Amino acid sequence: MSDKLTVNVNLNGTIYSVACEFGEEERLIESSEEVNRAIKELSSVSQNVGETRLLAMTSLLIADKFIEIKNTLDEKKTQKNLDFNSKDLTELMDWIEKATIRMNNIANLLEKK
Repeated sequence: MSDKLTVNVNLNGTIYSVACEFGEEERLIESSEEVNRAIKELSSVSQNVGETRLLAMTSLLIADKFIEIKNTLDEKKTQKNLDFNSKDLTELMDWIEKATIRMNNIANLLEKK
């Protein structure tokens, strides 16, 4: 029995079938909603942007938000001398790596259109 399933997500009005691990479907849907929020934010600033460029800009925006959060956590760790669970950060980095691969796959699909 496979631990993977396919979830249909809507990104910028286009439905994509995306494979994920069983149990990750809600997170994938939430991720697609975050991507759509970023797309909407970027579209309000510049309306005449091609879809591939919009996807690239969205990826950069989300990565920037991640770095900002990571830096804030690093600062708090330094200030309070706390030990953050490295397993949690490793899992987050793994998720971001998987999300980046998925976004690249979507960008490749968009370029083929």
